[in-house]
Amino acid sequence: MRSTFTRLALTLLFAGCGVAARAAAPAADCDRRCLLQQLTTYTEALTDNEPGQIRTAPGVRVTANGIAQSKPGQSEVWGAIRRISYRQALVDPETGTAVFLGVLTNAPTRNAERWWFYALRLKVQGRLVTEIEEISFDGTLGGTPASTLRLPERVFDVVLPAAERSTREQLFAIANSYFDAVSQEKPYAQVPWHPECQRIELGVFTVNSALQGGSCGGEFRNPAMKWLVRNRRFYVADVERGVVFAIGNFTTPPDYPNNNGSVVFEVFKVQDGLIRHIEAFFRGNGQLHSGWGEGPGS
Repeated sequence: MRSTFTRLALTLLFAGCGVAARAAAPAADCDRRCLLQQLTTYTEALTDNEPGQIRTAPGVRVTANGIAQSKPGQSEVWGAIRRISYRQALVDPETGTAVFLGVLTNAPTRNAERWWFYALRLKVQGRLVTEIEEISFDGTLGGTPASTLRLPERVFDVVLPAAERSTREQLFAIANSYFDAVSQEKPYAQVPWHPECQRIELGVFTVNSALQGGSCGGEFRNPAMKWLVRNRRFYVADVERGVVFAIGNFTTPPDYPNNNGSVVFEVFKVQDGLIRHIEAFFRGNGQLHSGWGEGPGS
């Protein structure tokens, strides 16, 4: 258990660190339980189609698939959802961030079934939601529909022994090194890979599989495995569980114009300082802009 002095020192150091400083405002008035409850309120409002249940701050900023909305409840999934069959929650009280990854459906209805991969990011300050970022996608990757997802990977819930943990700064740096490898700004061998590493995108194993035979690192031996990861945003670092969450815009590189780009919600499990598991949710048919951040891909 870190001392109060150590936690304070890390907070001060982190506030001056480039990649994460924009998410460093403490939100001590909304702890882990509070943030989880915020997500419950939001998902219940979604299935009930009652966005008024969400306690938002004046001037709340909302986007859906990168497009600005005037208020919550205006994206394509609102008013259509009957149930959420797949649920994964991530929170970080230090940044006031709550993240939800899910699978939404309108079934059963009188109309044809429709399924969406769904990603949500909330910013909470003073127990009010100040930012809402939604991404939804009703297509597939490799032919695997969202309806096949049932339970999320519980490796993200496992609390690590103290000796296997990384600091907040290390967690964000490890995630950033992965983005560097995707962008071919860093040799993939310099990324800390765990021997058990798997990556799942929209419910599909995209490494160690028939779709992609390479490992988490080895797939980058193929020079075409390249996207320029812009507008990198780092929101969740759970030291106890070794979980880090970030968002990046995987933009199409000029040398590989057929590589479809999109804004990606990326979750990493880091154990012993090594990336053990990666999950990604995004619009498989592409998303040019996030509606957040600064610079290319924002």
